[in-house]
Amino acid sequence: MRNWLMRVGAAGVWLVVAGGAQAQPSETVSAAQAGQATAQHELGEAYLYGKGADKHPQEGLRWLRLAADQSHSASQYLLARAYLLGAGGVEKDIQEGMRQLEQSAKANNEDAQHLLASLYLHGGVIAQDVAAGVAWLERAAQQGSLTAQNSLSGLYRQGELVPQDLAQSFRWNMAAAQQNDARAQFTAGEMYYLGEGVEQNHAEAAKWLAPLVNQGAQNAKILLGKIYFEGQGVEPDYPRAVLLLHDVAIRGSGAAFYELGRLFEQGQGEYRNENEAIAYYTEATKYKHEGAAQRLAELSASSARSAARVHSQEYMQNLNSALKGNKLAQYNVGVFQYLGKGFERPNYAEAFKWFSLSANQGYSKAQYNLATLYEYGEGVAKNMPEAVKWYRLAAEQQDAPAQHALGTLYQDGLGVKKNLKEGRGWLQRAADQGYAPAIKALAQP
Repeated sequence: MRNWLMRVGAAGVWLVVAGGAQAQPSETVSAAQAGQATAQHELGEAYLYGKGADKHPQEGLRWLRLAADQSHSASQYLLARAYLLGAGGVEKDIQEGMRQLEQSAKANNEDAQHLLASLYLHGGVIAQDVAAGVAWLERAAQQGSLTAQNSLSGLYRQGELVPQDLAQSFRWNMAAAQQNDARAQFTAGEMYYLGEGVEQNHAEAAKWLAPLVNQGAQNAKILLGKIYFEGQGVEPDYPRAVLLLHDVAIRGSGAAFYELGRLFEQGQGEYRNENEAIAYYTEATKYKHEGAAQRLAELSASSARSAARVHSQEYMQNLNSALKGNKLAQYNVGVFQYLGKGFERPNYAEAFKWFSLSANQGYSKAQYNLATLYEYGEGVAKNMPEAVKWYRLAAEQQDAPAQHALGTLYQDGLGVKKNLKEGRGWLQRAADQGYAPAIKALAQP
């Protein structure tokens, strides 16, 4: 027999289990004890998850079962989650969980339908059955479930679990978009822009994207900016496009910098400027944007003039970082100077200066390059002991070319006492990393 005590507080009268701290409004407990399913569900959820009461999974299950036995679909769904997923710390019981889940789903509980669909689609807990999963998603989507509508749209658009069907994807996405779901509204704009599942229509895309832009959606700003500068189906508006794209770019978006590059490469009048385009593409590469890197390479190959502009932008970008002490940028500046990229001729002395700065910060590639300058007397007086020193520092950091070079010096006795065993050891370390010159050297008698 359970002992109940009354507690009077600011919020009203509460009923407390004697010997525990669980508390629920007395009217809820009374209603649950009287057999009201909604009240039983409320108590069950409270005890299962510790919402407004100390967590007590078994007590939660007891109340939920009482409600579920009255065909209360929300309680059936919570029981299913508890048994299938171990929610609330309950021991899993797949058979009972599926029984409760199917009952809830058949009673048109959207959450249950979506969970059942997910289990069928992905398998694991139960045998995978994609057709059954799609059927349950469609049943939930037809009842207006945003989650199911978005899931169906994604399934048909990706074409992984089901054959790709862009028309179906567009249909379900529009159902969600018309319920003011922001993600679906962006996808509607994107699908109109690309012509996926619907006739391409940039003006219609802009209609869907504009409200999202006003809400601050960054992806919508990028796509709407592209639409305004491409001017297909809408009047070109370069100032608006630049404003939208720049607003996203300054927040750290490589994609926005890339689109600004496209705008100034392909634009008209004052908005066609290769220098500006290259500058924006170069900024985009800071964010590992592959399209920007590819476009810079294509521009470099297109003409000597464009190549000089690209190299100039890359050089200045690295120089700014190098002057702040960035060792990778210092190394890159050294490479520019050594190869003469963007300059009339190579400058070995400047290359030596920048490689030295980077090498002294422990950057192995710079140490290797500095060693070669000492070995061959480029930009500095030839000095084999210094060459050996820097090769060794790089080799000890597992730099394979440096290991090969150091091994060769030991075998030839250059800058160091000849030692065939030591030389072979360094060559072997380079070969173990797959370095072809070292493998070839070791194969020689």
